[in-house]
Amino acid sequence: MTGFGANAGEFSSVGGSIRAAADPVRDKHSKDIADMGMGQADFGKAHGENFQPYQQAMDKISKCVASLADGMDDFAGKLEQSGSGYTWSDADAASTVGKSGGN
Repeated sequence: MTGFGANAGEFSSVGGSIRAAADPVRDKHSKDIADMGMGQADFGKAHGENFQPYQQAMDKISKCVASLADGMDDFAGKLEQSGSGYTWSDADAASTVGKSGGN
């Protein structure tokens, strides 16, 4: 019977990559969505009253995007913790096997 392997370093590496991808989503993209550089005048005289609801919607979308980045950070942290857990488990198993060999 064969098992499966887990590379603890890969868990940490992938977690770091996900965390790095989350930073521009939060720091740039969510802010760009909220601040599109538009004002009521850009909507014209006929549609100017629609700017406020539009801006409110864009602010909500911006918060959703920032929340997505927070979720990415959380997932990255879980991957990093999992990688550390495999390292501890392997070290414990090696110690147990080593001790049982003398019995």
